[in-house]
Amino acid sequence: MDNSDLASDSDMVKNQNLDDSEYDFEDDDEEEETDVHNAMPYWLQINPVTIRKEILKIYETQKIKAKKFLKDFQGKLTLSYEWILSGNESTRDFVCLTAHFIDDNWTVRHWILGFLTGALIPLDDIYVYHFRKAVQDFEIENKVSTILLPNRYGFDEKNVDATRKCMDRSVNKPVFVVYCCSDLFRLMVNDMYNEFSWHLYEDVRMLVGWGSLSSTNWNVRLYHLQQAVDMQKEDAFSKDEIYDDYDKPSEEEWVKIRTFCRLAGVIHKVAEEIFEGGYSTSNVYFHLLAELKVMLKREVDSGGGDYFVGKGEKVLKLFDKYWNDMFLVLAAASVLDPRFKMNYIDFYCSKKVDSDEGSKAEAVLDYLRDVYARYAAKGIYHKPICPVATVDYEEEEDDDEDYGDEEEKEKPDAYEGFVLFKEYLKFEGGCSREFQESELDSYLKEPVLEWNKDFKALEWWREESQKYPILSRVARDILSIPISRATSYDAYVSEIREPPEYVLSMDAKATNAMVCGRSWLSLIPI
Repeated sequence: MDNSDLASDSDMVKNQNLDDSEYDFEDDDEEEETDVHNAMPYWLQINPVTIRKEILKIYETQKIKAKKFLKDFQGKLTLSYEWILSGNESTRDFVCLTAHFIDDNWTVRHWILGFLTGALIPLDDIYVYHFRKAVQDFEIENKVSTILLPNRYGFDEKNVDATRKCMDRSVNKPVFVVYCCSDLFRLMVNDMYNEFSWHLYEDVRMLVGWGSLSSTNWNVRLYHLQQAVDMQKEDAFSKDEIYDDYDKPSEEEWVKIRTFCRLAGVIHKVAEEIFEGGYSTSNVYFHLLAELKVMLKREVDSGGGDYFVGKGEKVLKLFDKYWNDMFLVLAAASVLDPRFKMNYIDFYCSKKVDSDEGSKAEAVLDYLRDVYARYAAKGIYHKPICPVATVDYEEEEDDDEDYGDEEEKEKPDAYEGFVLFKEYLKFEGGCSREFQESELDSYLKEPVLEWNKDFKALEWWREESQKYPILSRVARDILSIPISRATSYDAYVSEIREPPEYVLSMDAKATNAMVCGRSWLSLIPI
């Protein structure tokens, strides 16, 4: 979640650090307070207590609407988990749980379902509790197809399995697990950067002169260190006597700096496109990450000394684990890009970049056929993904009962008990399917679109949804899967992100109400 999403509300709640128990008034006290409150001038009524109460009131109203919206939602959701740590040990840490989906207007949505602290939660339940609370509070157990998790310790196999069990998988299909790409890049870069001593970084900082404060974002560190490498190549530190009094890195330390710049530079080239390219759907990530794998492998194969090769192999090993875990879902999203379809997957596998090149392409196609078959069998493509009546419509009693003919009651279906006829329907359906081409087959047979970097996959699927009513639903759900919680500048943070200051000035209940309620406003107006 971008801090900018929250910052605009900071003036409302600044310097407000209230405990819930302070404001649990008795009913009589509330009535008396209301009388006094109403008698006061309007400008005197605005204070931290009244603001907090209004925030909580709006939140409760909005939550009822949000819950109904998600209950009626006919698509699939991705739930992402982000741990946000405050730098001050005396303050709280937060978990941000967000639902990602695409609405009926083919717009990507991010709804925060919980922005909560870990206080009073048992340590052995700390990683699963927030998922369980969200799916139960909003009744979305059977709506979650994917979970996006941090690339960090804690989410081991045991906790991941426990998290999956929070979701009701009535069709016996496991919840897909996706790991955060920005976390992966952070781990790869930090593995190299941790070789630097604090004194080495300070020595280089003084030589290059990039100021007294250094950013913790790894892309900024890369920029500064690359400046130092370029100056060292030009022998600037020896030619100019102004540097004679400065401490300079040793040759061994320069090897570490050059290694960092060379490998982190490759990572940044791809990260810049992923995080700053303005993409909102998952169809572009496969070929970008495949490019990173190839570039890293070429760097390692080209050599550059034992230290460089050792670090390069370690970075590549971290990437390969991530790539193997993510291959299927990212490749499926790539197939649903009409500029690629199966062509890019087949091309990638033909390059024999991976050892099991042929079987991977077959696995992707089998996965898509399986998903398509399940969507077709359910028949949900006949229904709007977000019924118009979901948000603002409230059911009213039927006042016309006494003024006309009573509605015809649904008659029992005698065919439900006709065994032979039901066998015929199965036989007929099977024969039809043998000769009828599926939407997926039809889509894959058509030529790919000409490459256009600014192509918008959602716009294309929206226009083609009448032609591919089932497959467009599949595309909508798969393309909405994010690969990173952090975007843009926040994706380069070298450590776990910190919450904005105004969040720390609020009590936990008001913080959750403010952050969640604000994220729902795009679909649920007050």
